[in-house]
Amino acid sequence: MQLNVYVPKDKAHLLERLRQRSQKTGRPQNELLLEAVQQYLTARQPVLGGFHLGEVRLGRRADLYERRLRR
Repeated sequence: MQLNVYVPKDKAHLLERLRQRSQKTGRPQNELLLEAVQQYLTARQPVLGGFHLGEVRLGRRADLYERRLRR
């Protein structure tokens, strides 16, 4: 899959830094970008809160079927 991204002129220095880091580490630029995106998304994943719904009384399966049969 391919993704084309517009980079404004004032952010062109980031592409140069990416190119340099790619050369320095020997890793492809796309690999470095994907790693950065993955880290960004993982760090910003919302934490879901826990909710207490109160005390729950579980019914019997037989009661459920009996009610359905009465309908």
